[in-house]
Amino acid sequence: MRNKRMLLSCLMAGVALCLQAQQTAVRALADGHYEGAKQQLERLVDGRSGGGTVSEEAEALMLVCDYVTDVPGTADRMGSYVEAHPLSQYADVLCVFRRNLLVKESRFDEALEVFFADEAEGRRVATPLAFPLTGLSDEVDSYNDVVYRLAGERLYDEGQWGRALPYLEAGEKTRTSLYKLGMCHYRGGLFDKAHDVLVESAGTDEDEMAQNAWLHAGIAALQTGRKQDAQVAFRNASQMSVAPVLREQALYNYALTLHEQSSPTTITVMEQFLHDFPTSQYALPISQCLTEVYMTKKDYSKALSAINKVQTPNADTQADKQKVLYNLAFEELNKNHVQEALTYATQAVALGGQDVEAQAESYYIKGDCNYRLGNYALAANDLNTAINLGRQMAGGQLKNQAYAVYSLGYAQFKQQKYNAAITQFGKVAELTDASMGMKADAYNRMGDCYLNMRSYDEANACYVKAKATDRTLGDYSMLQQAYIEGLRGNYDKKVQIINQMNAEYAGSSLAAKALYEQGRAYVLSGREDEAATTFSSLAMQYPQSEYAQKAREELQTMATNIAMQDSIAAAQDSIETEAAKAPVLAAQKLYEAGQYEQAEQQLNAAIDKGISKPYWLARAFILLSDIYKAEGRDVEARQTLESLKANYKEDDDIKEMIHQRMN
Repeated sequence: MRNKRMLLSCLMAGVALCLQAQQTAVRALADGHYEGAKQQLERLVDGRSGGGTVSEEAEALMLVCDYVTDVPGTADRMGSYVEAHPLSQYADVLCVFRRNLLVKESRFDEALEVFFADEAEGRRVATPLAFPLTGLSDEVDSYNDVVYRLAGERLYDEGQWGRALPYLEAGEKTRTSLYKLGMCHYRGGLFDKAHDVLVESAGTDEDEMAQNAWLHAGIAALQTGRKQDAQVAFRNASQMSVAPVLREQALYNYALTLHEQSSPTTITVMEQFLHDFPTSQYALPISQCLTEVYMTKKDYSKALSAINKVQTPNADTQADKQKVLYNLAFEELNKNHVQEALTYATQAVALGGQDVEAQAESYYIKGDCNYRLGNYALAANDLNTAINLGRQMAGGQLKNQAYAVYSLGYAQFKQQKYNAAITQFGKVAELTDASMGMKADAYNRMGDCYLNMRSYDEANACYVKAKATDRTLGDYSMLQQAYIEGLRGNYDKKVQIINQMNAEYAGSSLAAKALYEQGRAYVLSGREDEAATTFSSLAMQYPQSEYAQKAREELQTMATNIAMQDSIAAAQDSIETEAAKAPVLAAQKLYEAGQYEQAEQQLNAAIDKGISKPYWLARAFILLSDIYKAEGRDVEARQTLESLKANYKEDDDIKEMIHQRMN
């Protein structure tokens, strides 16, 4: 019995000593004397052979000391301890310390396995820690930040953005964790937070992560209406060349935000996008926006350049191109650059029916160009096509319907297809959107068609309608009516109409032509003096006119005719003079030879036959007086001279001859 009491007493004394040693070790640990604490704990464990709770706790505290003093292999021993003593009061703390060591040793995967296992089992260590580990609370917190970050990043990488979010929010903040936190907010629809965190993560760095952060920050800002912030973010992302795909998306969005705000830099950015990414899926919408901008500015050349940069245009882009080409053609035609306008119009119609209105109007311009170039058959085909396509348009006709029909009439007229031309000009006269001047001109052209077909009555009726429709064009109408009267041979009527025209249309641009036609009427009616006066007036009043030149030619012709007539008269006079002179000179020779009788007979015969020239007739009588004198017939000689003196009126040498003989 006594032995039992002594044994029990010894046991109790031993327990008391163990507890005292444990308390000493614990106090040393709590005071931060980890090496001394570990030595105490080692002696305590070595002195106990049976294990028990004291040894179990001592082992746990020894592991804590090894944790603090960086003893190699501590993490693995902690794992073994927790596995062997899951119910230990230090099990949770050792799990936390173990994962901290694994992190410290860069054994991140193992650390996260421990962390997620602890999370699954609900193991959480509150800080500050309980005695004697109070001094390690900050140590636990610092590693918690790292582990939370690692956990959040692992979950993010696995696509578990919802689970990753709280860990990333609680964990330490690095560029990477901030980026992933921002993307979690982004994917969760928290766009304001997403923008701010992503911008923070991007900082001033220029790498793929920063570029992606700026891109998604911009998208997030757009979602909340922060357009200015979005524009800044997209600009920053677009200025980085790290990832071309990200730059492409950023530049696209940057261009759109600029376009939405009508920024002056919109065009530059869009042009840059099309230059850098011509095959992009965004090239079409950018091209369409840029085309819209240029169309608004009416800068059609740049609009065409923007469209041509798209390598795979769709139907809408082709339609835009057709509109641009039409507008370019229209501009060039207004500048009278006919060949350039024809080139653009031809390109436009070659695109087919992408835009019916642009196609139809381009055919109209093409027809107009061909007409101006003298390609009348091509012009007629183009204008017919334009008019037919116009029926498919919203209003059922071309914007320039009246001009198209009008031009078609002229194209037919130039080809001398007068009946076809009359049909088209007749339509112009009936169109409600045609001006009075156009209608009057159409009537005049119809008159010209009938005139060329020798249908004078119909032509005259059309000219009357033209003047009645628009009096300002009446001078042409009246001049054509006068021309018709000339063709009919009614020259006086022609002159009358022209005089009336000049009275009604003083200063008419057709005045020179009218004077010329009036002069021709005088010529054809034999009134040469009036013709000469008219042509001379024309040449003086309108010296630079083509009709002035014609008038001068007419005057030259008339002068030539007069000179020719004078020449003929002179020749005739010369012949008559020779005929009158011959018998007188022959008689003179007989007289001089003394053959008075024969000389007298020849002179009397010539006088009886008729000497047409007065001079030589007088010479014949003087020669007779000489013959009479020579034969002594003085009375007859004097009577002959006196009679000749009384009747001869010319002022020439005959008078002197008479005077000499009478004296």
